[in-house]
Amino acid sequence: MKGRRVLLFFIDGIGVGVDDADVNPLATGEFPTLRLTASLRPSASVGPPALAHGIDTSLGVPGLPQSATGQTSILTGVNAPAVMGRHVSGFPGPTLRKILLEHSILKSLREAGLDATFLNAFGPRFFEMAETARRMSATTLATLASGARFRDWSDLTAGRAVVHDLTHWRMKEWGYDLEPRSPEEAGAIIARETMRADFSLFEYFETDRAGHDQDRAKAMRCLADLNRALETVLTSVDLASTTVLVASDHGNLEDGRVKTHTVNPAFFAAWGVGAVEAARVPEQVPARLTDLAPTIVRALGRGGGATSGA
Repeated sequence: MKGRRVLLFFIDGIGVGVDDADVNPLATGEFPTLRLTASLRPSASVGPPALAHGIDTSLGVPGLPQSATGQTSILTGVNAPAVMGRHVSGFPGPTLRKILLEHSILKSLREAGLDATFLNAFGPRFFEMAETARRMSATTLATLASGARFRDWSDLTAGRAVVHDLTHWRMKEWGYDLEPRSPEEAGAIIARETMRADFSLFEYFETDRAGHDQDRAKAMRCLADLNRALETVLTSVDLASTTVLVASDHGNLEDGRVKTHTVNPAFFAAWGVGAVEAARVPEQVPARLTDLAPTIVRALGRGGGATSGA
């Protein structure tokens, strides 16, 4: 369907946990767009999401869900834990890399003639390093497979990209001399770039780090930045033609009692035209990580199938 756009606003390591605000920072009520718990639902100034629920991360495989397999499943529609026979953490190895290079949602969409792009800016060290020496995340590999250009520091400073921490606080810790950005400024860039492409991806992973560290103060900071940026995105894009999917790969931050990931369902909320349409058809409501890639395809008006045959 001409003029359709989708943004996948990916947040690492947040699940749907208990309503106890002492345990779960998402239950405090301080972050309305992310207020998804056992009984609470998100809200925004544009209204509530058309869809908001937990999605299955285990995919039929025992053990704690992990990032490499979870993100591969999201970005390809392939049940990566089933392929591996286990959940795999960290960076994708050879098998997961092959899945991403063959079935990346960005690749599939670009091969169908659509514009698919990763909104995160990569620093100079990434480009100075040989490809064989890079430790590539699932999102990076999915972009590499598509042939899409990686955004760099020139895009960042020109307001055409964002970094994963939104406001540059982590970049400062890593030694980069970047002017601070407010979450609203970062959200406005995400929204503007989303309206220029068919499919856009943004990734935020400081939430998973805060969960592993059991750092409540950092968790609250991350969620506050995300809430402000996402609110700006939702008020800035055209939701009559755009679908904003907010999704995670596994639980972690929602249970401050543990350092590990959790078996809680992953966070999922969706605003915009594709979410409204999916909500009317129960079989099109995503229930598992592997449902997100076909949900993106449908939201773009490109049919109901998955992006791969796996």
